[in-house]
Amino acid sequence: MNFVPNMRVRRISASFRKRTPMRRDLDLVRSILKTCADASGPVDAHAFTDDAHPFELVAYHVRIMQEAGLVEASLLREAGGSVVHATVGPLTWAGNDFLDAVRSESIWSKTKKTIMTTIGSASFEIVKAVAI
Repeated sequence: MNFVPNMRVRRISASFRKRTPMRRDLDLVRSILKTCADASGPVDAHAFTDDAHPFELVAYHVRIMQEAGLVEASLLREAGGSVVHATVGPLTWAGNDFLDAVRSESIWSKTKKTIMTTIGSASFEIVKAVAI
């Protein structure tokens, strides 16, 4: 009997490749907000990619920032649902409020230090409240 490769098995095995952990990175959120606030129009999400922030992670953050009402965004997905292109901006009222609270580097550092030394991690609302 001849062996015929099963395409389904290939697709499944491809899904086991190493993926970037999808954890919220508030430094990245702040960076995206600052850049979009200073831009004259929407910003290509690829502008935020680097060794520490692959496109998949940046696109995830753009999506959750849009869901949280911080930014307007446009996400282009392939048939499988993965985001292949994204633009972000402008900021919403809530996005501007959060950025106003954390724009200062000294306030941002103090906010992160306070959270890490007291509770370790915090919701977005708590981070904003500590910054204010």
